[in-house]
Amino acid sequence: MPSPDVDIAILGGGCAGLSLAARLAHTSLSVRVIEPRMHYADDRTWSFWRTAADPFEDCVRAEWRAWSVFGERGETRRSSPSLRYQTVNAGAFYERALSLIDDAPAAAISLGVKAEGVAPAAQGWRVDTDAGALTASILADTRPLRQLPRYGQFFIGREIITARPVFDPSVVQLMRFRPQRSGGIDFVYTLPFAPDRALVEVTTFAPTPPAHATLVKWLDEEIALLEAGDVETLRQEAGALPMQVGFGHERPDGIVRLGLGGGAARPSTGYAFTRIQAQADRVVAALTRGQLLDTRIDSVTTRFMDRVFLQVLATAPERGPALFECLFRNAPQDRLERFLSGSTRAADRLSVMASLPPLPFLRAAAVPA
Repeated sequence: MPSPDVDIAILGGGCAGLSLAARLAHTSLSVRVIEPRMHYADDRTWSFWRTAADPFEDCVRAEWRAWSVFGERGETRRSSPSLRYQTVNAGAFYERALSLIDDAPAAAISLGVKAEGVAPAAQGWRVDTDAGALTASILADTRPLRQLPRYGQFFIGREIITARPVFDPSVVQLMRFRPQRSGGIDFVYTLPFAPDRALVEVTTFAPTPPAHATLVKWLDEEIALLEAGDVETLRQEAGALPMQVGFGHERPDGIVRLGLGGGAARPSTGYAFTRIQAQADRVVAALTRGQLLDTRIDSVTTRFMDRVFLQVLATAPERGPALFECLFRNAPQDRLERFLSGSTRAADRLSVMASLPPLPFLRAAAVPA
């Protein structure tokens, strides 16, 4: 009986697929990534609080020691002597990952190839593509799911250069809340790279995505409010992140699922990059030890807390800005940031819970939607 073509086939060469392949490149396992794109572009950014090492630390474009939230009570600014809010540009990330794959003798990526179907095979899996069939002992699927979440984060943004210096490059604006446009929680997110350069995004937490034209008009208005003179757009990005407990959790069919389709996005926040790195670490550790693969990164307690928080946001979006203000104003230093980054420490969880008014959450806990 012939051996499989590769030890592990990875469907999808986005953040999750390349994060896994980059780690496997250092092992003795043979790897093939199947990716329909012909070329990669600098089409997005990933931002997060750095809490652990990963292979892409040299892809960090900028980092900040302070971040803020703007609401009815004005600005709430937080900082940390140890944590940094960092951003990674997709272009640098792709270049780094592809370099690691290219340098590995047993790893390869097939660009411009689309996976059309998968089926169990005698010694693993058969992947049918538009360029032929491939067999693998283990199959990792990192492609986004076709299903829509019941609640999500939707955004569009532009990286711009302004004629006048209007940004404070020392502080990230995580949320500047705006009047509702989407029926959800609407805010502006700004990554300032220089006094005259930033990524400006309009974002909504809502059950359904707003019309594209609505988001574009809103973004135009926000950039006009900067009163920055002539504005040059360097690039644009848009996205949708699931904010739903249980979205995309691993199905019991033997396929390893990572990325957004594997529950990588934190349901209560949408943060995904560091959780994707954690998933990839788990898979590689299991493979090298010959253990069962498990990419789940949320405990029952974490899922319960996220479900309750999201239920309050979804059923009473008008209260959302005040709740986020409470969190950022009241939580002890670093505890909120670690919690948002995926910490399961009891002290971090309790601190977040104590920072919020208890009544709406007790009601949501007692009566699930």
